[in-house]
Amino acid sequence: MSAKSISKLEALSHARRLVQEAVDVANRAGIDPSHVVAPHCAETAAIHDDGDSPSSDNLKWCGVSVIIDDDTHELFEMSNPDDDPEQTPAFRVTQSTANLVRKDFDRYEPSLERIAKEWRENKKSLSIQKTND
Repeated sequence: MSAKSISKLEALSHARRLVQEAVDVANRAGIDPSHVVAPHCAETAAIHDDGDSPSSDNLKWCGVSVIIDDDTHELFEMSNPDDDPEQTPAFRVTQSTANLVRKDFDRYEPSLERIAKEWRENKKSLSIQKTND
């Protein structure tokens, strides 16, 4: 049996080259590279080691952490910004919503980006307002 075994470092290096190649091809074709890479990142981050169940561990959508909470009532809940400078945005979703987004990230990405952008703008306004008080 002559199966070649490679180290994790070699595998990571090879994977990074492949991702960079995908980004380069997308750029040459006039495609936003995030449309090529982001759906796979969201899906990969959502898969547990067992390969089946999505998890909120390290799950991010559009750079925002995702918390799986089956007591959530809205499709995408996010806490309101407060005056805590350490507060960061986080999507709070049910497991079924996380599964749905994982399967069709491109469809939900514009809404997720808008929600995250609005949260950050509100947080910035709150911070400026607190500074002025």
